[in-house]
Amino acid sequence: MDLTGLRYFGPGPAAPWDPLAVVPRSAAKVEDGHIRHLEAHLARLKDAAEAAGTPCPWILDQAAPLAAWVAGEAEGSPDLALRLRLHGAALGALLEPLPETPSPYRLQLQPHPLGGPGAHPLAAHKGLTGAWGQEAVLRARTAGADDALLAWPDGTLAETGLAGIALEVDGELWIPPPEGRVASLAERLDLPAWAGSRPLRVRAFRVEDLAWGRLWCFNALRGVWPGHLT
Repeated sequence: MDLTGLRYFGPGPAAPWDPLAVVPRSAAKVEDGHIRHLEAHLARLKDAAEAAGTPCPWILDQAAPLAAWVAGEAEGSPDLALRLRLHGAALGALLEPLPETPSPYRLQLQPHPLGGPGAHPLAAHKGLTGAWGQEAVLRARTAGADDALLAWPDGTLAETGLAGIALEVDGELWIPPPEGRVASLAERLDLPAWAGSRPLRVRAFRVEDLAWGRLWCFNALRGVWPGHLT
């Protein structure tokens, strides 16, 4: 892994950058040197740290120095990905190329690694339940797909290894119930504007329901894009 774009912020000592560590994390898109939804990403990390019993009241104060560093590093560059990981009293920030989204985006159906919506109280906080998303994606790619479409034991769909999901049916966008899945910033901050006049409705749906509509995937780095079950 290329760590030349890594810097640490906050009062604590720098920690090794471990993509598999069970720590609060987030990923933001950098456009023209500007971090999209920066305050929301930092608040997400703060909430996760508090849920894990390791409060970090200092993190919101890192918005200005983090933004200034990214603006300098990203000058003259194309859009980038900013990956954030909170290691105790140190906030690691890694600038990387923005990931490409394959088209078509092929999804392999898998059981959700967390087992069920109520199995892990910290599931909504990205990073606190481990690297199961990366592992699910790896299994899907080994099988020739691009990502994993994850289903609960009752057959309802929850999310992918990398993204939230919505099913467009008859002019509505169905969003899976939030229980058990990662709380998506893209769902809260980007999806309503993208949906336009289409109402967002929280409604459970299954694989067989995909035949009646169009499946969309979304996250903070890639935006919104169509997914296709393999």
